[in-house]
Amino acid sequence: MYTTRFAAVWAAWVLLGSRGVGSDRCQGGCTVGMGGRAAGLLCSAPTPPPTLTQTKNSDCYSFRNSPVFDVQVGVALSFALVNAFTITIFLQKFQYSNDLQILSQLTSWFIVQLALVSVFFFILLTCAASWFQRVWKRQSAHRVWTQRQRLYVLDAAVLISLQSLVMALLIVSQSIAIAVPCPWFKQSVSLLSFIRWTLTNSILAWMCVMMRGMCWYRGSVQLPDPDRQLTIDAPWRRQAWANLPTLLIFLSTETVVVAKLAYRWIDVQEAVGVPACRTYPYDCTPSTGEFVINIITTVCLLVYAVYYIYLVVQARADHAKVPFTRYRVTYLYVQMHARHGIFIVVLLLVVSTVLRFVESKSCWSFVDIQFGLIPTQLAITVLVCVVSILTAPCSDSMDNLKQRWLMEVAWSEPQREEALADRHIEFLSRQGEEAAAAAEGGMLGTLRRMSIGLVRPSMSHMAEQAQGALRQAMGGTAGNAPGATPISEPRLAMLCMETLLKSLYFCKLAYRLETPDSPVSIEHGLSLYPDLQHHELLLEPATDTRVLLVWGRSTLVVAFRGTVTRKNVLTDLEAWSTPHLPSRKNAYGRTLRVHAGFYRAWRTADLGDRLVSRLAQLLEGCPHGARPRALFTGHSLGGALAVLASIEFVRRAPQYAAGVSVYTFGSPRVGNGPFATEHRAAVPDCWSVINNQDPIPRIPKGWFHGAGHRVVVTPRGDLIIKPSTLELSVIFKSGGVAAHHRLPNYSLSLFSLFRAQFDAAKKMEGGALGVTILAGRLDVGQTLVLRYAGLREIMDASERRMPMPVEVYQLRKARKRAIARVEERAISGTSTTFSQDDSIISEQTALELAKQAGAVGEEDVLGDTSVVRDLGGKRVLGTQE
Repeated sequence: MYTTRFAAVWAAWVLLGSRGVGSDRCQGGCTVGMGGRAAGLLCSAPTPPPTLTQTKNSDCYSFRNSPVFDVQVGVALSFALVNAFTITIFLQKFQYSNDLQILSQLTSWFIVQLALVSVFFFILLTCAASWFQRVWKRQSAHRVWTQRQRLYVLDAAVLISLQSLVMALLIVSQSIAIAVPCPWFKQSVSLLSFIRWTLTNSILAWMCVMMRGMCWYRGSVQLPDPDRQLTIDAPWRRQAWANLPTLLIFLSTETVVVAKLAYRWIDVQEAVGVPACRTYPYDCTPSTGEFVINIITTVCLLVYAVYYIYLVVQARADHAKVPFTRYRVTYLYVQMHARHGIFIVVLLLVVSTVLRFVESKSCWSFVDIQFGLIPTQLAITVLVCVVSILTAPCSDSMDNLKQRWLMEVAWSEPQREEALADRHIEFLSRQGEEAAAAAEGGMLGTLRRMSIGLVRPSMSHMAEQAQGALRQAMGGTAGNAPGATPISEPRLAMLCMETLLKSLYFCKLAYRLETPDSPVSIEHGLSLYPDLQHHELLLEPATDTRVLLVWGRSTLVVAFRGTVTRKNVLTDLEAWSTPHLPSRKNAYGRTLRVHAGFYRAWRTADLGDRLVSRLAQLLEGCPHGARPRALFTGHSLGGALAVLASIEFVRRAPQYAAGVSVYTFGSPRVGNGPFATEHRAAVPDCWSVINNQDPIPRIPKGWFHGAGHRVVVTPRGDLIIKPSTLELSVIFKSGGVAAHHRLPNYSLSLFSLFRAQFDAAKKMEGGALGVTILAGRLDVGQTLVLRYAGLREIMDASERRMPMPVEVYQLRKARKRAIARVEERAISGTSTTFSQDDSIISEQTALELAKQAGAVGEEDVLGDTSVVRDLGGKRVLGTQE
């Protein structure tokens, strides 16, 4: 059953592979890593325009989630099968005490092993064939290979070749064991065992070489490229010197393997006769010489395991010191080895040790080692299949082009508009060429000439002219030519840092507008867009849903508040699904379903209908010729409501769909897979921003899926757009960190991202210029609601004052004033009173402090709660924001 399911999953991947494996594609076609989840390693790409920042380097590429899930299931099943097989071997070893009884049962055991090895060998050959086909296709296209790309290809080629030989020899050995009577001590079997051990030794050595290459280069020569500072980036001679320990381990192990072959060839074969092999009283007790060889072999395997694990740990530590964005490919490769490679070397060491030294007199140990240690070879086969999948280049399709674009960041909104206009033209040109290729040959030449004549315009109306010209070249209407592919209106997306910062500020406004002591103001919110003039705050009492509307002549901002009150918590807890109305199914017959609590909050008292009608009414006044823009945003629960509002608005007001953008922060999952797919098609410019270990975007579990393109920001200054499932498993720790869900921590991570652009070791290409342009368009510190977060603090990494959320600064300042007044009144013996000017916080908080505080010693701020401690250690809680 396991074998059938495993083969089916891997066969499904091979069939899906023709579509181009990848979720987050980048420049032209590439591949990256997987360790249970996957990404990609091979890619050649054009350099993005200088006004944009590319968040994946030139080697990087990722899988789509559906094939990744298939591969993950296949890997999990295969390793479960390996573990079960290992346990079975150990049980068989201790079940029989009579050697003749053991040997009499081996034929059926060899048949089972032959079946397993054959299935895994077929999977390996299938993956290898797909890999070679894609590499050959890429090579035939005359793509330029970087040094790292060539090394990734070499890595896969070496592992595939060596392990294919091992599996072929295993099949030969198992076949001999089945067909030939009493083959256990024959010289031919010993020779096959020697060759297999030599090949396995080579595989282990190669794995160590690759992991040594992933470590930071610490030689005397300084490497010139800051993005190429690993050992694999050093000259070949220095790489060879760095791998000298691996060579010594390999030679030592190979010496032991040769000595073992010589001993078996001379001593054992002469000592064992087979006149009547089926009844011969075999004695499998190892002699002194063989026992010594077994000890040395085990020591060599132990040294291999320790050295390999050391290299993996060192590589992971080195990658923790560099920006994930610039080393994400090698980071994922190291993670893949950490997940699978360590398991393999430990498994090889454990199985070999148990079989050699536990019940060492048993013939079962001798035969199992002689015929190949099947569990370890199956595990190595899985690793090689994973590597072949990771390093398989993908086709340069239109889907790849759109995925590459998603990896680029615009720092300002004018840059975004210019880039989208250019993409619009390029998209139509590429799609026109594909359509013309299926029509008459003359049309293709026309389209190619038009594509060559297109330049990089900066106005979106030129894209419309290009589209009309392309349609006219196709015969008046896109797709009219027989067999042609219709030219569709492109719905393109690009992450914009300026829009992200503005959305974050509006989220804070949705929380704190019209509340006392607010660190945000509607005046600054209105100044973020030049045409914003009006605002309106809507509140639905039944579910305590709060919506902030801000609008102008052609701009509309809709910000939803997150979870604050008990009613909001009850809304969050309704974590079952309900059909999204109007009830409908996707092409596969699955009903679109959403979170019941979020949908109830959206539909209670016709809030959704009233809100969408109000939005359409506000945009009707947009001046003629202007492109209206609607920005939906929200934090936590507010992000989920923003997703529901955006898809409903696009459905009911499709004329405004092109200008709809969604930026959510820490938003939970809203609906099932079909709903997420429909939302992605309806609102392509949707971004789900996640701060480091924020746990809320990972829930609810089960069939719920996140909406929008994930954007992960970290306090280290990393920006990860559309992380693959492997990257998510690498980035996200189990359980998450609740404090990372707070909006001030989102601001701090974004500040770290901006500061990292002025750090030579962490900056992204064009990042420093982008931050400078962004700071010229808005007050970054005020928009992030941070103190000490201006452009000077961003550019100066040595600045000692760390940025501080304004609300925390206000709280600390207010507490110090309150504490000073309490101490002053206590010393003077007069009554304690507070004026409104004595504290930035509310008067009720100050009075509460005056009642509870005695001789106050220190002040502390923990999360959302301020704690005041007196000299006696008594803890007094202040106001919770």
